[in-house]
Amino acid sequence: MTDVPPSTARRPDPTRRLADWLRSRPLVLAVFVIAALTMAASAYQNAQGRADSAPAPAATSPVDDCATRDACAREAGDGLRSPGPAGETPADAPATLSPGSSQAPSPPGTSTPHATGDARTPGTGPRAWPHVTSGDRGETVAAIQLLLTAHGYRTPPDAVYGPETTSQVTVYQRDRSLTDDGITGPDTWHALTVTVRPGDRGPAVTAAQRLLAAHGHPVPANGVFGEETAQAVTAFQTARALAPDGVVGPDTWSALVNLEQP
Repeated sequence: MTDVPPSTARRPDPTRRLADWLRSRPLVLAVFVIAALTMAASAYQNAQGRADSAPAPAATSPVDDCATRDACAREAGDGLRSPGPAGETPADAPATLSPGSSQAPSPPGTSTPHATGDARTPGTGPRAWPHVTSGDRGETVAAIQLLLTAHGYRTPPDAVYGPETTSQVTVYQRDRSLTDDGITGPDTWHALTVTVRPGDRGPAVTAAQRLLAAHGHPVPANGVFGEETAQAVTAFQTARALAPDGVVGPDTWSALVNLEQP
């Protein structure tokens, strides 16, 4: 028998070798099958998605829905007014003030009432602030001088509204963006007064103590809000139909600085 040279011997088919190899490893075969099925399903879903999607409608202007521009204007007028640019308020919108802010300026030709209120503080009815100007004297003037000092505008509390006090009030008003006329009116009172309570110390406490004494509730003007001052404040508030909390807030300041009231 003649031997077949190695070069001419029939070699095994690679496909058959791969099939035999996969049959001997069923787990690998299962992985290949699952991967092929997953790819086929993904391709089918992508094809379906492209076929089902429709082109988006072109955006239309709100004006195109109206027959005329006048009709659109009337429609807009029947609903809520659209806000203007940022920071702009309609001219006919009522002005509002944040708690503790100074009184907003009135339109030209209108008078500004002196009575004001503050929902943060207890009390009944509006507060009235006196107008104090150059040449005035008394404990109300001394209170202004002490309150100026409490804000860092040192003014001697001599109870005389002279040139020095007028100058300090003017500077204080200018620094607070108020009308710098040197007259202590409602807006300036709002900016000057500070709430004082038991435990506080300083010129503002001294101002309250001097005003209490002027109203017939004598307490030492020592700048210390102690028990004696708290009792005097409570008695004064009770007499003026204010909330007797022993704290000198805006309502109590307003009643204290109006020395002409009974």
